Amino acid sequence: MAAILGTGKFESTLDDKGRVSIPIRLREIFKVNELVITQGRQPSAWVMTPEVWEQVSGKLRNSAVLTEEEYSLIEYFHILPAQIVEIDKSGRIPVPQAIRRYAGLNRDCLILSAENRLEIWDSDFHNAYLNENRPVIQEAWRKMGSIRLFS
Repeated sequence: MAAILGTGKFESTLDDKGRVSIPIRLREIFKVNELVITQGRQPSAWVMTPEVWEQVSGKLRNSAVLTEEEYSLIEYFHILPAQIVEIDKSGRIPVPQAIRRYAGLNRDCLILSAENRLEIWDSDFHNAYLNENRPVIQEAWRKMGSIRLFS
């Protein structure tokens, strides 16, 4: 797998069995049969290869800046809910019930490709989250001044 997946935002749906379809483009990047899924920082699910999960969980476990209480909370929040899931022949992965509940996943989902992981968000929640944080985004743009991105 490439070190960086690139980015992308894809619409998907959660089926009646709690499976979500991974877009073909992203399946081609991962090229593995097993992935690790866990709770994301915001109400979402993180999905990554086992190799990336080992790096992420290792960084969390070995962080010198966390207090014992902070580490314990990180462990309960991200490390302990992690599970290995298999991609089926149709390109779907099961999202465990506890992670679906945490992420508020219903029918309509978004799959975001970010760095070396995928994030699965409930579509409505993701849109509300971005709208709620629009002032923060606008302030960030203001701080950057008149940066010319496309010239």
